[in-house]
Amino acid sequence: MQRRTFLKGLAGAACMPSQLFASTGSDSSLFPESIMRANFTPSSGELQLLYGQMPIDITGHVFFAEGIPLENDHLSPSGRGALSRIDFYSDKSTFTRKMIDTPSAIMQQHIDYWPDKFNLLGGMAYHSPTMGFVNYCNTAPNYLGDNRFALSYEGGVPYEFDAVTLDLVTPIGHYDEWQSSLPPWMDAFTPDKWLFPQVRTTGHPYFDLDSDECFTINYGGNISNTGTKNGFIRLLKWDKQSELKGWDILGRDGRPAYIAATAHSLGVTRNHILIFETAAQVEPLRMIGIRSVYAQQHRTPVWVIRKKDLLEGRDIVTADYIELNFDTSDVMCNYDDHDDEITIYGQYLGAMDKSEPQYNRDKLVFGGRVSSSLSGYPAAPVDVGGLVRARLQVKSNSVSEIAGDFRLIRDDQLFWDMNDPAYRGHFQFPEQFEHIYWAAVGYRKGHVIERVADAYKDYPNRLFSNDSLPQQDQPSALIHMDCRQMSVTDAYQFPADCVMRTPQFMSKPNSYGQDEGYVFTAVVRKHPTNPSGNGKEIWLFDAQNLAQGPLAILGHPELNFATTNHALWVPSIGPRPMNAYKAQVAEFFTHRAPKHRRAVRQVIEQQILPRFG
Repeated sequence: MQRRTFLKGLAGAACMPSQLFASTGSDSSLFPESIMRANFTPSSGELQLLYGQMPIDITGHVFFAEGIPLENDHLSPSGRGALSRIDFYSDKSTFTRKMIDTPSAIMQQHIDYWPDKFNLLGGMAYHSPTMGFVNYCNTAPNYLGDNRFALSYEGGVPYEFDAVTLDLVTPIGHYDEWQSSLPPWMDAFTPDKWLFPQVRTTGHPYFDLDSDECFTINYGGNISNTGTKNGFIRLLKWDKQSELKGWDILGRDGRPAYIAATAHSLGVTRNHILIFETAAQVEPLRMIGIRSVYAQQHRTPVWVIRKKDLLEGRDIVTADYIELNFDTSDVMCNYDDHDDEITIYGQYLGAMDKSEPQYNRDKLVFGGRVSSSLSGYPAAPVDVGGLVRARLQVKSNSVSEIAGDFRLIRDDQLFWDMNDPAYRGHFQFPEQFEHIYWAAVGYRKGHVIERVADAYKDYPNRLFSNDSLPQQDQPSALIHMDCRQMSVTDAYQFPADCVMRTPQFMSKPNSYGQDEGYVFTAVVRKHPTNPSGNGKEIWLFDAQNLAQGPLAILGHPELNFATTNHALWVPSIGPRPMNAYKAQVAEFFTHRAPKHRRAVRQVIEQQILPRFG
C-alpha cells in the first residue's frame, strides 16, 4: 500500500481561534508531562466552558477510567485507578471523580513496610509476598442494565460500582469462583493466607443487554509460551444474580486452550463467542528486572465457541482455533452472524508494543535517555498502525477465514499508536457496524526506545523501517472509519501539545444512526486552551464533522486526571437497586485475617469489611 496523507483535521484550523493551534511543531518539550500526575483525593464541580459553545441537545453521562503511576517506571495506563463521571445537563456540565478503591488498592494505601509491602514488578504489577497482587480495576466501565455498572481489569476480577456515588459495591463472582492464573509450580510460593490472588481475565467482558447474558473469561496456568501444558481458559457466564458458570475450553484435538499473551477483548455474536489472544505480552524476565523485549507476533489467535455447545451439567466446551494474519488489541464483532459468518473490526498494531513502558534512563533512538518524569509512559510505536476488517466462516467442526473479505487501511500521518475505539452502544455490539471512531494517540520521536526499535527491526509488513522513522512528531488524531466502505471519511488532528485518548460516542436524543451524536475525548495539554484551565480538558466533537474541530472544550482546576483508558456513555443514571447481587466475601477475609500482622488485620476490619463485608 502506498503511503498517503489524510489531513482534513487541519482544514478547520483556518476558521478556529488561533490559541487552539498556537502549539505547533515537533519539539519534544511540547509533550504534556502532567499526564503522569493526578490528584488522589475526590473532587467534583461545575465544568467551565474553555472554548466554543455547548450543543443544546447534548445529554447523558460519560464515565472514564484512568491509571496514575505511583513511582518511576510504573506503566501509566496500568497505574492506580480513578473513575470520573461527566454529567451533561441543558444548562450546565458537572464532574465527579473518585479513586477506584478495590480491597487490594485500599491495603496498598495503608501498608508500606516489609514483608507485607507491595513492590512493583517490571513496571506492570504490584505484588506483596504475604498478600498477593493489586487489582486496580481501571480498564473499562461497563453497563449491565437496570442502573448497574461494572469496572473491568485484565489483572483482577471485575467489580460492580454505584453510578451515583462511584463507590465499588461488590466483586463479580466470589473470589473462590475465580481460579488463580499462576502456574502450578508457583503454588509453593503462594501462602494460603493470600488475600489477593492473581487472576487474569479480559479487559472487556461482554454484557448482552438483549439476552441478559454476561460473558467473560478466566485464564492462566502458563507463562508466555512456557508451561503451556498447564495453561487453561475458562469461559464464564453470569446471569447477574447467581454464581458464575464455567466451562474449560478444549481445542478440537482435545487439548486445553491457553493464552500466551493477553486477552484484552472478547467477541460475542448472536450464536458465537470469540476469545482473542491480543498483542500485549509481559515478558517473564521483566518481573525480575531484566528489560529484554519479546516482540509481539504478527498474528491474532482466535478461539471460536458456539453458544449452543454451552450445556448445563458439563464443565468443558470445544472451540475451533484459527490464527489471523495481523496483530490487534481492541476487537469488535457484528452481533449479526447469519449464515455463521462473523465480521470482525479492530486496529492493526504493527510494530507497536502496548505493554512496553519507557524505563528511567532508557536509551532513545534519536539521542538522549528517558527522564524520570516520563518513566512509565508507554513507548512510542516504531511503525504506523492501521484499521482492519476480517471475516470468518464457522462450519460444523472448523472455522476458516473468508480471505477475500480482508481489508487493511493505513495512513502514514494519522495512524500512529492506534488505540481506543468508540461507537454507538459501546461494548454492546450492533447488528452491523457502520461507523467506528478511533483514537490515534500519536508519534513522538522523543519516546522511541532503542531496545524496542531493535526488537521490532524485522517485524513483518512495516511501512517505516528503523532508519526511516519520522523526524517530525505526529500529533494525536480522532478518526472516523466508515465500516461499509472500509475507509477513513473524516478526521481531526490535535495541536502538537495535546495527547488525546478515550473517545466515546454520545447519541443524540431520539436518534438511531451510528453517526448521529457527539464524540467525547479526554485531552491533556502542555499549554491549556484557556488560562483558567489546568490542561486536563474534555473536547466534544460533532460525530458527523470531526474536521471542523471541537464544538466545545470543558475543564476545571480540580478535574485532574492522568493517563485515561476506556469510557462509557449512558443517557441516564440512578442508584443501584438495593436488592441487586452482592458476593458474600466477608468470610474470605475474616478466615485469613488471623494469619496476618496486626496492621493488616486492622485494614481488613476497619477499611475492607465495612465496604465489602
